[in-house]
Amino acid sequence: MTVKPAEGPTWDRQKGELRILGHRNAAVDVRALCEYLDSLVGSQVGEVIMKNLETRLGKEDGLWLRKDKPQLHPHELIDIIKEWDRMAGIGTTQATLIGEEPSSILLEVTNPIIKTNQGTGRAFLFGWWAGLLSSILGKDFEYTNIVYDSTKDTMKCSLVPRNAK
Repeated sequence: MTVKPAEGPTWDRQKGELRILGHRNAAVDVRALCEYLDSLVGSQVGEVIMKNLETRLGKEDGLWLRKDKPQLHPHELIDIIKEWDRMAGIGTTQATLIGEEPSSILLEVTNPIIKTNQGTGRAFLFGWWAGLLSSILGKDFEYTNIVYDSTKDTMKCSLVPRNAK
């Protein structure tokens, strides 16, 4: 996908604003945040907190994208979202929709900012995608089968409909 200059990351030094695809963001050390939350409340509780937060944010971003670009097909929105991940420093994300409905979605993030199979980090990396695609595709998805392959520096997961897990 080619990103128009107006859609790329912008930093307004005077206002103190970082924008990606026109959406305001903040540069935060998410690895430190996830590690601290895991040490503060434990990895299971930290994951629940982060999963709820990221899923909600993903759903909100999905609604915002749908409203901002109603003419686009879900596949075109996913291309925008993959670019968003790259611009935000999350890594290089690939999303493969399986089936017509779809019945599941395979996510693969190369060079991920988070490299863990458990706790807050995995919820940060995949909870947002679950919420976002739930919003865009009109059914609730959740992540499962998370694997980090250190030889390929890749995190993978499946998003499945919430009742199918």
